[in-house]
Amino acid sequence: MNKLSNRSVMKCARPMIALIALLSVSIVNAEKSTINGAEVFNNNCARCHNARALDEFSLSEWSVIMPHMRERAHLTGKETEAVMDFIRLVKNGDSKADTTQSSLDGQALYQKYSCQGCHSVNGNGGTVGPALDSVIADKGESFFLKKLKDPQFNNPSSPMPRMPLSDDEIKALAEFLSTN
Repeated sequence: MNKLSNRSVMKCARPMIALIALLSVSIVNAEKSTINGAEVFNNNCARCHNARALDEFSLSEWSVIMPHMRERAHLTGKETEAVMDFIRLVKNGDSKADTTQSSLDGQALYQKYSCQGCHSVNGNGGTVGPALDSVIADKGESFFLKKLKDPQFNNPSSPMPRMPLSDDEIKALAEFLSTN
């Protein structure tokens, strides 16, 4: 009788074990995709380093700095890699500008370049940079366009990195921020 019970239990347990394993993989993958390197930089690095400009160090120097900062700021490996991915994006840019219509969605570009890591829109996002809700209305589109092309033009100590944006992408971002 005991052997029969164990077999029955094992028959029921196998699908349950498979389901738990599948859910575990899903949770790990979901966690990985939700980490935003710019937000981690804003919430951890910037508070001690007063939003140090990413251009202050080369990519190879950042790759040496981040493991040290992982320990000092108690970052997880995934958070550290997300910050490095963000720094690589800023330092290397895209290999080629993608100006297809689908890439010219301002909201998607705002997410792609992790603007929300330092700036907020509608109360959501970082606090290192100014809120962008009314930047176009307050300062004008020409100011915004110039700021994205040369972030230090009006403030040499601005920590904002020069993002690898095409003119069309900058205009799409301006349109997105104008309608918020």
